[in-house]
Amino acid sequence: MTKIKSMMTKVMLGAMTVTTLLATSAGASAATVTTTSTATPAIRTTVQLDSRPAATIQPMKIHLKRVTTKQVANQVQTVVDASALNLDQKHSDSQLK
Repeated sequence: MTKIKSMMTKVMLGAMTVTTLLATSAGASAATVTTTSTATPAIRTTVQLDSRPAATIQPMKIHLKRVTTKQVANQVQTVVDASALNLDQKHSDSQLK
């Protein structure tokens, strides 16, 4: 999926670059050449994608460490304490101002 997304991003950036270059060159030539015609040529870009993109599947193994509920509770308590301390510090800083 990321390969397809990356490919689509590259295609879109390429199409935008081509469109910008064509528009810039068309604008520059229109500014330097005097013509009696007011019609400007239409700029069209086409993007063709494979009907069946080659998607590869890459299996991965995720290794998880065993954690006890006590360890999780300690980590949560530490985060809560740090957050409360941070709020207390902000509160006292605002009182000093």
